[in-house]
Amino acid sequence: MYRPCAIGCLLIVASLYISDLAFAEFQCAPTGSTSSLPTNDPLFAQEVIAWSNAIKSRDPEEGCPAVVVPGYEGFPTKRCLYQDADAGEGKFAPLRAEVIVLNPSARQLAAWSIHACRVNGAKDSVLLKCLENLRKKIRDNNGARFPVAGSVIESYCNSESPYDCGPIQAKRPRNTWFRDGVSVDYIAAQGVHWDEQSYSETNFDAVFDVKKSDQNLKNTFNSARIAAAQRTDWIEWRKHLGKPQMLNGTTGTVADGGWRIVAADVHRAACNGASNELFDAVVWKMSQTKRQGK
Repeated sequence: MYRPCAIGCLLIVASLYISDLAFAEFQCAPTGSTSSLPTNDPLFAQEVIAWSNAIKSRDPEEGCPAVVVPGYEGFPTKRCLYQDADAGEGKFAPLRAEVIVLNPSARQLAAWSIHACRVNGAKDSVLLKCLENLRKKIRDNNGARFPVAGSVIESYCNSESPYDCGPIQAKRPRNTWFRDGVSVDYIAAQGVHWDEQSYSETNFDAVFDVKKSDQNLKNTFNSARIAAAQRTDWIEWRKHLGKPQMLNGTTGTVADGGWRIVAADVHRAACNGASNELFDAVVWKMSQTKRQGK
């Protein structure tokens, strides 16, 4: 755990480190973005280091070609091919999959985290603990990956709560399909499923033609990346603020596909700014749960 003295002790070294990192790492800001990050915040430098360590295992984006996705024009979305076995590595052969990602940098993650903790009133040692808890939640849930569309290989036990990761069969890798940072499934006509087969490039081309494949979406599930926010987290947060569930004048609620729309809107806004409202919602829910002694 970071201690207050570490702020001063690490400040110079950390500042030099992140000045180099800023030009080396991938980030999700759109072309021409003029947003600025809170580099003068006393916790920013060490939080960048903490996030850099937390996302070291994230799949590398080098060699992933840039692609244009409707709704994400101007953002640095990349189409990545990878193989993974998730929790079943060593016991099961890895699956081949493709996914379009819009992943934030450690600097962006640090900014969003600091804002979320500060906007929810965390100070001093509580602030440090808030940052640590949020970082751990996100790292353990999804590694700070934002899948715009495609498959993320996860074991049965990591992609669905009823499965226990103890039994070896529960560690079998399978495709978990995502759209706009939320896991989804498709009707049979799309030809892809939450299963254990390696799909062809033709299958992925069809999924990535989102204007067509979105017409075949069936269910939108509960957890929104990157914050690992649940629908109820967002509903309660927006009620706390006295604001509607949907953003940008969109009508409706986060029931089913509305949740995916919110997840996309929040992520795009965060990539072009210094805060992420789903991070804010998650920290608020964590603070409420703590107050209630749960």
